[in-house]
Amino acid sequence: MRRTFLLLITTLLAASTLTARDFDVVSPSGHTLYCDIVQGGVAIVGWDYSRDSIEPISLVIPAHVSNGGINFSVIAIGAGAFRGGNRLFSVSIPSSVKTIGEEAFCRCFGLGSFVVPSSVDSIGPNAFLFIPNVEYNGSLQGAPWGAMNLNAYKEGQYYYSDSLKTKIVCCERDATDATIPSTVTSIGEFAFAYCFNIRTVRIDSVLTKVGSSAFGCCNNLESVYFEPGNQTDLEAYIFEECPNLRQLTLSSTMTELPLGFCKSCTSLQEIVIPDNITKVGSDAFLGCTSLERAVVGNGIERIGMSMFEGCTSLKEVVLPECVREINYGAFCDCKSLREIVLPVGVNYIGYRAYAGCDNVSTIVCMNPTVPNTSDRAFDSIDTQIDVYVPCNKASLYSQDAQWGRFENFRETSYYVVVTSNNIHWGSAVATKQPSCDDNTATIEATPEEGYRFVKWDDNNTDNPRQIAYNGQGYVYRKAIFESTVGVQEAEPLPEVKVYASNGGIVVDGAQGEQVWVYDIMGRQLCNALIRDSIYRIQTPSLPFGIYLVKVGNHKTQKVAVRR
Repeated sequence: MRRTFLLLITTLLAASTLTARDFDVVSPSGHTLYCDIVQGGVAIVGWDYSRDSIEPISLVIPAHVSNGGINFSVIAIGAGAFRGGNRLFSVSIPSSVKTIGEEAFCRCFGLGSFVVPSSVDSIGPNAFLFIPNVEYNGSLQGAPWGAMNLNAYKEGQYYYSDSLKTKIVCCERDATDATIPSTVTSIGEFAFAYCFNIRTVRIDSVLTKVGSSAFGCCNNLESVYFEPGNQTDLEAYIFEECPNLRQLTLSSTMTELPLGFCKSCTSLQEIVIPDNITKVGSDAFLGCTSLERAVVGNGIERIGMSMFEGCTSLKEVVLPECVREINYGAFCDCKSLREIVLPVGVNYIGYRAYAGCDNVSTIVCMNPTVPNTSDRAFDSIDTQIDVYVPCNKASLYSQDAQWGRFENFRETSYYVVVTSNNIHWGSAVATKQPSCDDNTATIEATPEEGYRFVKWDDNNTDNPRQIAYNGQGYVYRKAIFESTVGVQEAEPLPEVKVYASNGGIVVDGAQGEQVWVYDIMGRQLCNALIRDSIYRIQTPSLPFGIYLVKVGNHKTQKVAVRR
């Protein structure tokens, strides 16, 4: 009889929807719940939830509800009742509940670890799909109903797969620190997802694997540092939708960045991919709307699908000569891009690779063989812009089905590509490009206020500078700028000391003076008035790395902040 009753309840729950309900109640935590009357009591079949909510939600489900003067016991959670409630950080389920329906808490990534009362003796398929850990000590046996782990070992803020603490399967969602214990060699899927208070992540070199979306949607994550020697196997979308991620330091021993690596990290301004990385997955930086500069290392031969799509602030892209393919949508809708410089060996440009880059004024392709170019690769780019190609190759390009759309081909013996060590410190341009009759070019560097030009990357200090090159293809030159903050001002006084301590910066002996802190890219992080003789600079969870500290009129000092 009991079995028949449970089957009846499960059938009724599976048939319910979020909108079909008998009445609504307000929970003790202040949330509106949708209720259906079923045999023996009430089933919660949905709730009033806005997916645009940014605040974490702690939900309390009552044991009893009333409607029309009649009291009901809450005996079930309906199919899909809370599905996709990503801002659910905790749910308290009363012992009156006996049944949890199919996909009831499916994709509630913010829950992390979820406690199911032992009173529950019927759980539908995928009731806890993708929840990192479920705690349950009731009568049911077998698979954890879609959960990634069942009854993990708990110590401190972490849940581990076993007492040896080698794999973190979940982190408490209100944790403020992501220091990985030395015993840990792997991090599970969604383990730190939706941990809104974490600001810094350090990927230790002993880690062998980090699961997909492990740090996804960490809204206040600012800095990610991969330790030297790191060769961790990284799965997809690890840092997806971390809107405050600004500083990303990759290891010199990493070889691959996965699918969707930093997708929709909307505060990331620059990415430098080192030469040791040989593969970058599709969508790696898709939707990084603040990204202004991308430097791709010499290990990359293939720019993946949608790798930089929707990076609407992207002004400068440096691609290595070894790149052979630029795939579907790679730079689609990069609306701040002014110049497209294709590597000399590129032989394939995919569908809509540069579509929507409608502010491009110059395309350069110094490949003597016209690349295989897909339909709509340059969709919405003005057909009257300048297109630079090798000498005696304009007619060949103009006869191509895709390249032939352009009207102004310019032949040149080579092309000068000029960049700077930091686009926030200064700009560098070629004021004169060579031609097939004149192989000289002129380049010039212009510093921003507070910075000065030092030299070019080959140690030449002429500015402007003439270049004469007798080869073909490209000449690359980088302008080196440095900050002038403190350069021409007084030397530091002996009694003023600046040093790192306990993951922060301390100024000793400068009471009453102003202090400024810049990151290694020259961006100001904070400024403050020093009120004490020994003053600790108050910055939110200062990431590990090199910083420039300016105190009053004293010379700027570099400080290395470490653990």
